[in-house]
Amino acid sequence: MIEVIYGSRDKINRADINKGLPNSLSWINSFNLSDNEINLLGKKLNIPVYLLKHSLDNNEITRIEKYKSYDLIILKIPINKKVKTLGIVKHRNYVLTVCSENTGMKLDKEDLSKDSDYLLKEILNNVIKSFSKRIEDLEDNVNHLEDITFNEKISNDPKEIFYLKKELMYIKKGLNADNAIISQLDNIDNIKIELNQLIDTENTLTFRMTEVMNMYMTFISNRLNEIMKSFTVIASLLLLPMLISGIYGMNIPIPMQNSNGAFYIILGIMLFLMVLTLLYFKFKKWA
Repeated sequence: MIEVIYGSRDKINRADINKGLPNSLSWINSFNLSDNEINLLGKKLNIPVYLLKHSLDNNEITRIEKYKSYDLIILKIPINKKVKTLGIVKHRNYVLTVCSENTGMKLDKEDLSKDSDYLLKEILNNVIKSFSKRIEDLEDNVNHLEDITFNEKISNDPKEIFYLKKELMYIKKGLNADNAIISQLDNIDNIKIELNQLIDTENTLTFRMTEVMNMYMTFISNRLNEIMKSFTVIASLLLLPMLISGIYGMNIPIPMQNSNGAFYIILGIMLFLMVLTLLYFKFKKWA
């Protein structure tokens, strides 16, 4: 899809790329491009098709390339819990953004009322806002995980921890890649400051996620120890009765084998030893 947006008479207008670009500064927002749309953009804007395809490749590295009539900036942007490649072409008369998915950027008439440098700055602001919004959502998820980690009444799926940590890793990679490029641009000090703040916040979240994972593994280990402790107590309680029953199960002469009520006497001894063992464990606070 190709959207041509420009400001005129204090309002936002849209144009058809097939009919050419308007005379005023415009923002060309393109995403989910077909081959025909890529060729159309390349023809109308006189941009090589391979450069446009680079912007659609999510494995493309971030960089700045300067050409005779325009600059190409490759950045990363978070979209739908994934980090995508965003290509920006800054021309004197327009700014083109190319992405494999809709970035959801919102610009107003003031952004289109000045020059392409100002429009580029506002697009970069939108990129930073996208990272900021996603980091805020991730922070809420981390807070939730910290609250429920030791709550036995809530089923805490460890996959959620791994998924969040994986997404944080991609966010970190995207932020650092963008920082390397944005730091080379001029007159955008406020964007650089916000980007560095986001990098610090992401580092804090990554550390917290590591601690959440450590706490979760410690909690699981403690629960496993409690279960094994219970099994050990049960096995210890049965140890002496099993010893006695094993002795009296041998096919040899044994005491009380001809006595009336011998079975109940031996059973009572077993129960007495079990109670005695349990009291000993309680005294030692092992159970």
